[in-house]
Amino acid sequence: MGALSGAGCGTQEMERTHGFRGIWDSLPSGWSSLGPQPFATTRAVSVWTGRELFYWGGVANYGEDLHAGGGLFDPTTRKWRLVPSGPLGAPRFSAGAAWTGTDVFVWGGLGDGEKNWGDGALFEPKSGKWLMLPPAPLTPRQPVAVVWTGVEVIVWGDASRSRSAGQREGAAYDPAADRWRELPRAPLSLNEASAVWTGKEMIVLGAHLDGNNWSETDHAQGIAYDPETNAWHVIAAFSLSPQASAVAWTGREVIAWDYELKAGAFDPARNTWRKLPDVPLRFSECYPTSVRFGEVVVAWFCGSGAIFDISKGTWQRMGLAPGEVFGSPVSAGAVVLFPGGSRDGFRNALWAFKPAKTS
Repeated sequence: MGALSGAGCGTQEMERTHGFRGIWDSLPSGWSSLGPQPFATTRAVSVWTGRELFYWGGVANYGEDLHAGGGLFDPTTRKWRLVPSGPLGAPRFSAGAAWTGTDVFVWGGLGDGEKNWGDGALFEPKSGKWLMLPPAPLTPRQPVAVVWTGVEVIVWGDASRSRSAGQREGAAYDPAADRWRELPRAPLSLNEASAVWTGKEMIVLGAHLDGNNWSETDHAQGIAYDPETNAWHVIAAFSLSPQASAVAWTGREVIAWDYELKAGAFDPARNTWRKLPDVPLRFSECYPTSVRFGEVVVAWFCGSGAIFDISKGTWQRMGLAPGEVFGSPVSAGAVVLFPGGSRDGFRNALWAFKPAKTS
């Protein structure tokens, strides 16, 4: 098991880490059912390895049943293979995860009785082996941000809303050296946020909410961490709701939008925002999620979605799936995958969405 060199932002790197050429050619545009999973859980680890979908852990039966197993889906055979039992014996959900180019990194999460976990492991799909991580210089938690920089996995923040002061601590794990280092304390605490890696820095956007989902700020806030300088800074402000937002990286800008469907694009090189058209979905009380796949960004919200064309700067609604979609989007090269089950644990599905080619 080892690290992948480079920042991971070019076209070749996107193909190597997010998909390989031709794997989705047989799928038509729009929605495709890839069949049920061998288990139905929600809030599981979902990571695209470049050739397979890694799905592990999660919860079902409205929080009563936690899972410690997982599987790998091969789109070329349309079959699942079970992931061997690993050193993380305690079942959990909402764990932090990232793909390093060779291994799936899994750390933290929530267990029975909302217990936080502070351990982690690497899983290598090629060999099917797990490797326990050394202890991290972090308290047990559900991480807010987990990103792969090309050299390290950065783990930052705490999604808990029971800590009034919040957590501004983070750490970075180097797979090549098998060791952690502490990050400097961040300038803000954000417990309802999402993060992207730009090739130079990690950008985290969101808010700090209390136990009643109340924010002391009127808008979402953003911070950025540069591993080269080992320093944080607060990014320029933009009028997004503090209640819920999502981000995706296009290669040049951060596309951000909130659950009130307002959207903007942030240029980290200039530290400036530009307003985008509103996301063409209907407002509801849901948490938005977003990923880039191919040359588009998907905005997923309350079981429906919209596609942002990066080159044209326009939104278009995704067609409705012919069945229920339970999972959150996972970028898999030319398609986005939606793995996951319902909260009751009796319904599950794996869907793929492929955008139509445009001239």
